[in-house]
Order: sequence, then C-alpha cells, then structure tokens
Amino acid sequence: MTLNLTDTIRLTLESEIRQGQILPGQPIEEKVLIERFSASRTPVREALQQLAAQGLVRLVARVGAVVPRLSVKELLSLLELLAELEGACAKFAARRMAESERLALADAVTACEQAAQAQDWQHYELANDRFHDVIYVGSRNPYAVEQIRMIRMRSRAYVPNRFEQPRRMKKSVEEHKAIALCVIGEDAEGAQAAMISHIAIGGRDFAEFVSGIPDDFLAAAT
Repeated sequence: MTLNLTDTIRLTLESEIRQGQILPGQPIEEKVLIERFSASRTPVREALQQLAAQGLVRLVARVGAVVPRLSVKELLSLLELLAELEGACAKFAARRMAESERLALADAVTACEQAAQAQDWQHYELANDRFHDVIYVGSRNPYAVEQIRMIRMRSRAYVPNRFEQPRRMKKSVEEHKAIALCVIGEDAEGAQAAMISHIAIGGRDFAEFVSGIPDDFLAAAT
C-alpha cells in the first residue's frame, strides 16, 4: 500500500513519540515539518490533527502542536487501564491460542530468559515486546490491542530503558514464566491475574517509578 504524505508524516511522528525522540512538553513546529518533508501546509496540518485525535499531541493556540505532559494522576489512570487490558488479552489468549502460538509463547519466554542472563537490556526490550505481541495476536481481540498500543505510545516517554537494572529483568522473566504457564495451560483466570500483577505498578514501585520521571515531563495536578 502506498502511503500519502499525510500518512507518512503522521507515522513518522508517531514513531518518534513512541521511541521518546519527541518528549512530553516539546513543541512540534509546522514550519519545521514543512521543510523536513518538503510538504505544503495542508498535509502537515492534517497529520497533526490526526495525532491530536489520538491524544498524542495537543493543539495549542499561537503555539501549535505540543506533545502533552501527563500529571501523576493521569499517568496512574493510564497504567491502571493498561493492566486491565493486558490482563484481558492474556485471558482471551489462554482460551483462543492455537498450539503453534503457545509454542511461540514458550520460545518468547526463553528469549527473555537468555537476554536477562546476558544482562543485555536492549535485547531484553525486544524479547519482551515479542512476548507481549504473541499474546496480543493470540487474544483475537484487535480492539483491545489497539487501545493497549495507544496507551503504551502515550506513556512510553515516562518509562524509558525500564530494564537497564538486572533485577528488573530477572523479576520480569519470572513473571513472564508465570503468565506463560497459565496461557499455555489454558488457565484463563490465572493468566489474567498474572498479567495484571505483571503490568500493575503500586505502592513502593510506583513511588520509585514517579521519582525517576524528569520534573518537566509532568503536568501540574488539577
């Protein structure tokens, strides 16, 4: 499928927001985009309007598009919803996965374990994404997956390099094993509970998480 210029601009900016190349509070100037993509004003504005509809940017009068900052309360709300949606996908996957997909999930756990043993957080990030992707596909619920990806995109800047500490990789691997055991064993309720526990951030973990976020990434509480 051939992308038009509006789609190209939107997808490029989506990727840069997701990867943390464009940070919360950072403006996205129309003039810069026009020069960068050799575009007229119309496709640039259309792309920014589409990103605004997704909640990835906010259109501010006399400023233009800005990647929105989240307050601690907003961030917590997003992460709570993410945990529930991820849990639902794990439950659905336990019920609906084909045998080949269950084998792929086991392979994904092995890849996570190998990366953790090597203390290679960058490869662990990739293996972690693969683990969750297998579950998403196996859930047979594209609407839930779409919402998960949107939440992850909006919150990505707040959780960069989350596996740099070996203890976090080790903890994540053990949780992946527990989730996979339930999914492969067709224990839907167990899979849901294990996934929610894996994704949810509470108590001391949330305090540690918030303390690591740069102050200028956070919006004032309302």
